[in-house]
Amino acid sequence: MKLNYNYLTCAVFSIALLLTGCKKLVEIDEPIDTVTSTKIFSSDDQADQTLAGLYSQMISGDQNLLSTNGGATIYGGLASDEFKVANSVSFPEDQEFSSNKMLVDNSMSYGVLWLANYKTIYTANAILDGEAASSSPNLTKRKRIELKASAKFFRAYCYFYLSNFFGDVPLALSSNYMVTMRLPRATQSEVYAQIIKDLRECVALFSDPDAAVISTKTKVNKAAAQALLARAYLYVKDWGNAETYATDLISNTAFQLETVQKTFDPASRETILQFTIHPSSNIGISMETASLSPFVPLSALSPSDQEIFLDPGNYLEFLDFLLPKFPVRDELVNAFETGDQRGKVWLDYNGSPNVEPFFGKRTYYANKYPRNDIERTNYVLLRLAELYLIRAEARTMQNKNDLAAADLDLIRNRAGLGKITATDQQSLLTAVAQERRIELFAEWGHRFFDLKRTGRAVSVLSAIPEKQGLTASRLLFPIHSKEILANANLKQNTGY
Repeated sequence: MKLNYNYLTCAVFSIALLLTGCKKLVEIDEPIDTVTSTKIFSSDDQADQTLAGLYSQMISGDQNLLSTNGGATIYGGLASDEFKVANSVSFPEDQEFSSNKMLVDNSMSYGVLWLANYKTIYTANAILDGEAASSSPNLTKRKRIELKASAKFFRAYCYFYLSNFFGDVPLALSSNYMVTMRLPRATQSEVYAQIIKDLRECVALFSDPDAAVISTKTKVNKAAAQALLARAYLYVKDWGNAETYATDLISNTAFQLETVQKTFDPASRETILQFTIHPSSNIGISMETASLSPFVPLSALSPSDQEIFLDPGNYLEFLDFLLPKFPVRDELVNAFETGDQRGKVWLDYNGSPNVEPFFGKRTYYANKYPRNDIERTNYVLLRLAELYLIRAEARTMQNKNDLAAADLDLIRNRAGLGKITATDQQSLLTAVAQERRIELFAEWGHRFFDLKRTGRAVSVLSAIPEKQGLTASRLLFPIHSKEILANANLKQNTGY
């Protein structure tokens, strides 16, 4: 992992920015291993500023795409069978994801998925070190708990994505540069063990969330830790714990499945954890939405305005405004069953003139966060539907087939579909995979990770023409050459 002097300097300034927002920078004279002094963590107010800065760092990124504000969704979707690149000539690095032919110096993989996650991990480690070092009586027990639990949650969250994109990764658990600068790659099993440890400690630290937290769901709380823990247990095939933690959330009456139309509303009862996107930031839309939806969604226009854009004489002039950067692949569009409300609400399309050479072709795009509604200032990290799908899979693997089918039927009924007909384990697992594909598309790389963890990635993805020749080694992204040069203990992934 690259933690050289330049990165160290950036890390110091990032902590300072976290503490001040738009205010004057806090002067920090100590070296990085003492940045966690009482100068930073001397009161609840300063702790609140730190946490607010951490959230802001993860969602805004100074208007840059990060793993946590859309990058995991976009690049996980490109690497699977969800998205493609509308203009591969203009965006060759994005095309490397889409074809699964990545080069070791891909700057998007490096900046968006590697460095951004490690930046958050560094901040989380600094918070943990700072809380432990502070003896201030003005830092209350309640705030100490929030600091520790929040930092452990986001450290686990980022390691989950690092591990699933890159495999074995350095496991930094300290903000001390001298400790982390030459770390070798920890095995994926070691990383998952730390993820589970952090999340179990997070659950133990938090009491049940209060009414304010439940109503907004914009702060890490016990429910969020339980949800991510259920996912982690699913990935390590601990079916019993995956079922248990999923059931804890499903049994919590504060959370309920919403209609398809209301699932992603800011006040949705289905949401477990969400980021707030301020309207002044990118006109209140996520970085993900800016890439996945067209600048002009025709469905938001009047019929007369649509005619203007679709006039054959005007169409090519407007094309850049009508095409999303990353349209949805036909493979995903065709995977929806007839009558599935998710395909009608969460997908949209822009048409084209019904004349040669356009022939009325439709370009589909993900529409979970519509661009035209600037009041939608949320970005969902965790929601209840995933927990039903986690429990359905865990129950299937434990031969609780009837119970698993009941969980799937709840998700399907919400989408306007009938009950599944699967009864045996294999057919139920196929049904689970299908529901996860449809329910969780364009969310946080779920499809890519699901294909990999179930061993289906090569066979499914190599059927796509531009991905032909895909091998298992290409399912992990490469470690950037800068990282390899900076740390002699860091080895490259096989195949690069």
